[in-house]
Amino acid sequence: MAYLGEGNTPLIESKYLGDTLGLKNLYFKLENLNPTGSYKDRFASSAVLDMQKHGKSICFATSSGNAGASLSAYCAASGIRCIILVVDGITSSKTNQMLSYGAELFEIHDFGKDTKITEKTFDTIKAISEEGNISLQISAYKYSPYGMSGVEYISDELVETINEIDHVFVPAGGGGLILAIANGFEKLKNCGKIRCFPRIHCVQPSGNDTMASSIRNKIINNKINKSKTKISGLQVPNLIDANAVIKKLIYYNGIGHLVSDTKIFKIQQSLASKEGIFCEPAGATSVAGLFRAVENKEVEINDNIVCLITGSGFKDPESLKCMIKSGKHNRIHSNGLPQSLKNIF
Repeated sequence: MAYLGEGNTPLIESKYLGDTLGLKNLYFKLENLNPTGSYKDRFASSAVLDMQKHGKSICFATSSGNAGASLSAYCAASGIRCIILVVDGITSSKTNQMLSYGAELFEIHDFGKDTKITEKTFDTIKAISEEGNISLQISAYKYSPYGMSGVEYISDELVETINEIDHVFVPAGGGGLILAIANGFEKLKNCGKIRCFPRIHCVQPSGNDTMASSIRNKIINNKINKSKTKISGLQVPNLIDANAVIKKLIYYNGIGHLVSDTKIFKIQQSLASKEGIFCEPAGATSVAGLFRAVENKEVEINDNIVCLITGSGFKDPESLKCMIKSGKHNRIHSNGLPQSLKNIF
């Protein structure tokens, strides 16, 4: 079994933003503290276990960063060759992480941005993966349902800590994560471990609205041609698990939120400077959605609210540069200690 210590991530109570928003019970699920820095480790662990069961020795995957890093690490620990097609414009920190585990990478122009090119790429690698001992692993139920079943345990962990959860805010790109959360709660409800199904909030950048508006308006109307967001990891113009997400969240009275890239970057900085949570922009997207829900009066002061923090801040150094530049005291002083400080010692 491929196990590197994934899962059982901390659920911590807000120290600042909850009070700011007038909420008494706000929690953050720190998936950024998984072994390679994102919730995708849960997926990779289950996916690699499935490959081992079926005697597969080559992992063929696509990634915008986090899934690739996870698969690279778990394949390395299991002696499986890992080949990854990465999206156009992927951050060097993410590719360097994959390469450090020994993965073989291929970057495709406009993959992950243009719908037609992305779809053609998926079709091509799916055909290749049907040969021999190759296993296609993409973090979506459409392609890797067994791998995604490992992500469902997030719901179990939440319920172990908080009995009655009213709202869960989840960032969404291709939709796999939010579908896993919904499936996890559905299983818990069916076996009587929870009484009420929490309201699940699908949060997307406004430049990649494949699900959020459809969920809010309770109708499937989600075709886009090109992703326009700069939020790495959420640039998924294709409707991979989108329609399944829309149907399930409409059934369970979920809500969709669209938030601007600017708002997401601002929340990323607030999480670091006010909560001590170091996450990438995609991880801050759930909290940006909570701000929108508060504005819309869609949460109550005493509700138990969880925001998923999906990935580490080390994943996206470019966003960190912007975050540091905009900070009031965020600079290194080059002239040494001023006399007023020296007098303290």
